[in-house]
Amino acid sequence: MQLLSGHISPESAYVVEDYPYGFRLRCKIRYWIEFKPKKGFRFVSQTSNPKVAGLVWNKPKASVYAMFGGAMYLDENEHVQFAALGEYSSGAEAKAWQEQYGEAVPEVGRVLLNKWVAAKVAYDANKGEKLGDGLPAARKAWSEAQ
Repeated sequence: MQLLSGHISPESAYVVEDYPYGFRLRCKIRYWIEFKPKKGFRFVSQTSNPKVAGLVWNKPKASVYAMFGGAMYLDENEHVQFAALGEYSSGAEAKAWQEQYGEAVPEVGRVLLNKWVAAKVAYDANKGEKLGDGLPAARKAWSEAQ
């Protein structure tokens, strides 16, 4: 697995030069991660149109948002994949995700990822019988993380 970083807009996208378009045609495809502060991260792909002369891009296709982390990587077949971290993960899952994919998270969202993982781990370590038992520790971890 090879992490891909720095691909945050169509201009800086990761481009695959030879991609299938239907049964017989070939095109280019580009991938990037979009980040919006109040929504999170999402994976976007866009193909070129080989039926038109020159380089013309089709409409981009975007995934749903993941609030706390998004990373692109190449799998063992060198295909682009996306891994996301949402709010429904446990502290252990969030920490494992951060260790595996954290380097590929766009720089603009890395502080948010670090704060979320610290708060989740602190909450899980301090939760008791009541639902809110871990909240003070989570708030403290959130404010101290960078």
